[in-house]
Amino acid sequence: MQHLRSNTIGSAYQRYERRPVSCEIDGEIFTGNYWIAGMILVVSTATGGASRQLANSEPEYLAKILLTNLVQANRAGKPAAAQER
Repeated sequence: MQHLRSNTIGSAYQRYERRPVSCEIDGEIFTGNYWIAGMILVVSTATGGASRQLANSEPEYLAKILLTNLVQANRAGKPAAAQER
């Protein structure tokens, strides 16, 4: 039982581990971090953050999409949540 419990705690820790993500827009590279909290993927940058349900998406791919949306929203002066795809 103790072995199972320690594995559960270890895997929970890894799920909240921040990972780098970047995207290129108009020749500029923008960076942030992403992590998974339950079934929610969270992207964070120095200028804001966004989240979306992970569903069946690949985490890194979805993180790049969210980061791109954040950067574009910041450039347009809009909240990222208001953008439609």
